[in-house]
Amino acid sequence: MKTSLLDFYQFSKTKVYISIPHMFDIFLSRLFGCLGPALIPPLHIAILYYFWHEFSRRVDKRYCSCSCWDTVFKGTYESGIASYKHIYFNATANTVKIWVLTVFCIIGFYEAVRWLILLLIHHRLRYSMLILFSCAVFSHYYSWWVYFNYWNDEYYSQWNHQLFFSSTEILSSLLVLYLADNRNVFSSIKSLPIIGIAIIHVIAGSLDQFVINVIKGEGHWHQIIPYHFHPVMLFINERENVYQNYL
Repeated sequence: MKTSLLDFYQFSKTKVYISIPHMFDIFLSRLFGCLGPALIPPLHIAILYYFWHEFSRRVDKRYCSCSCWDTVFKGTYESGIASYKHIYFNATANTVKIWVLTVFCIIGFYEAVRWLILLLIHHRLRYSMLILFSCAVFSHYYSWWVYFNYWNDEYYSQWNHQLFFSSTEILSSLLVLYLADNRNVFSSIKSLPIIGIAIIHVIAGSLDQFVINVIKGEGHWHQIIPYHFHPVMLFINERENVYQNYL
């Protein structure tokens, strides 16, 4: 059977009508995915400056110099003791490690935010999991910042301690992102690793400042909120799951 020109036009029109909302969803998710990695570091520095600006010092660009810069990335344009630059970096193995870690962190955060926005647009987002992920964002950012400074300062005494917390926090967040899709059935078995990791963090953290930070409430907000919200949100989800099964 031959397809008439009118049938082809109607099919094309329908296809375009369907694809435009889909393209908008993709664009919106990618936009928010980019905003997270783009805005959090400047916000972090702005907060640091706001609270500790009295400890900073004004740099005189006219007379500033740096003798600890190898000038490799400038090639033949500059060598020796360099003048003021906004960013200096040396061509070392640690610089490569910092760069690779940063790229992976940016891509991972971008994909996580994009996934959550798509779930939100398509009405498949489990909001309790969104709250849990939001509470853990600064913990992940803090981990990146810590490892950045470990390599940058060549300070490794806390490396293994931080590695345990960072790796288990990533595992917990991956499970949270999985459960953020309400098509994935919430169950005690799936939430158990998240609860277990939170409890392990509490026990391990109690060896260094958990009582001060969490129990007494004297820590910074990123040290307090995740410990409280993970058990609460998972308990709420468990109650909802039991209620739905009862119905």
